[in-house]
Amino acid sequence: MASKKDKFEYMNRLLRTYMINMHHFFTTLTPQLTLTPQQARTLLYIKDHPGLIQRELGDYFHIRNASITNMLKNLERDGYIVRRNDNESARIKRIFLTKEGIAKTSQIKDVFDQAYQQIVEQLDEETIDAVIKSMMNINNELKK
Repeated sequence: MASKKDKFEYMNRLLRTYMINMHHFFTTLTPQLTLTPQQARTLLYIKDHPGLIQRELGDYFHIRNASITNMLKNLERDGYIVRRNDNESARIKRIFLTKEGIAKTSQIKDVFDQAYQQIVEQLDEETIDAVIKSMMNINNELKK
């Protein structure tokens, strides 16, 4: 019989495998968007938080500042975002979606919704609720 520790290690491997599989799943979908999965998630986050600063993106996604800088340069080059000076501090650049960025987020949402629907159709709601409850409990314990 497996010990509690063995079960916990197995759960960690399953979670890691889930994250890898989800990454691969979204990587197969994002070429039609001409974006990486991270760029797509970033545009959706900016849509929900217009005027945020670069550091907020790094904090939210747990990504190094240099990586965020490069991604934002690419998104700006492609016309999806614009960076504007803050009214109170010229050193702070606020990030906003352009019209093209807003249109792209609509496309991203459609693609992601279709992808989620494919996954959700295979799960019953009780399973989803149980996983949510378990993950919340684990995350709360890890925060202590």
